Amino acid sequence: MTIEGDVDTRRKEAADWFARLNQRTVTTADVRGFSDWRRDPENARAFSRVEAMWEAAGTLAKNPDMANLTRDAAAAAKPARKPKLATGRLIPIGVVGALTLALGAGGVLWMSQQPTRYATAVGEQRTIQLEDGSRIILDTGSEVAVRFTGGRRSVTLNNGQAMFDVEGDPARPFIVAAGDTRVTAIGTRFDVRRSGTGARVILVEGRVDVRREAAADGRWALSPGQEVTTSALRPTIATANVPASTSWTSGRLTFENTPIAEAVAEVNRYSREPIELRDSRISSVQVSGVFNAGDIDGFVAALSDLYALQATRAEDGRIVLSGPA
Repeated sequence: MTIEGDVDTRRKEAADWFARLNQRTVTTADVRGFSDWRRDPENARAFSRVEAMWEAAGTLAKNPDMANLTRDAAAAAKPARKPKLATGRLIPIGVVGALTLALGAGGVLWMSQQPTRYATAVGEQRTIQLEDGSRIILDTGSEVAVRFTGGRRSVTLNNGQAMFDVEGDPARPFIVAAGDTRVTAIGTRFDVRRSGTGARVILVEGRVDVRREAAADGRWALSPGQEVTTSALRPTIATANVPASTSWTSGRLTFENTPIAEAVAEVNRYSREPIELRDSRISSVQVSGVFNAGDIDGFVAALSDLYALQATRAEDGRIVLSGPA
């Protein structure tokens, strides 16, 4: 038997055992037979792959390609008993057959083309080390989808903010998509934050090219210390306060002559119990200071002391800042 044939046989056997062991009734003979079959390390690995595929099925089922594959396999399969998973869901054996097909060369290729997603909850930050040595720092309430191929490294910033520290590789440009904006880099460090339909891009070091897909004149080449917000009415390159704008990566929020309303909105990104400013007289007043991200109490105390505000807790958990009675 060829190596390819041996692998195919193990794959089919693994899918068959997976179906048997998830039926409503599993016989003692089945358990013993599976134990004997699984003693072979190659068989054990094949079975683990089938289990991993099924664990991923909840997500894959939403993908049109996998849905079509599963539907075709189920339609072609002969009527069979319906195994029951530990979760209580019933699946046709034909679906297991579809998973087996997906483990083949074409399925492995299809799986490798799917992006890997990383996300943070409100108030959480996360550092992701990518396979090429590049690094992503995800800010609060953010999500990225990463897909690497032989000729391209692609990341989609679905929402939120991220700092990218990119390893140089001229043969594989590193491209970040954020709304209608594309940021292309080879080896560099830059910050991207979703803004409307586009993004704000700040270059820390190196060089990046920024492009807005829908605009004929929407191309900018940034140098270190520069930024551009592509969603602005007339986007232009401006000088960035890099230390202040990127201080979030070390857990701090830095405000320099920032309108209080904007500062409140920024602080709220890190809390599930937001601040509500009910004193319009100070909303446009500029404030400067450094606060720990997520330190709502410290920020509220500072504003209360400076502007004689009263802080009360609403029933839904919001902190309401209002002027003196």
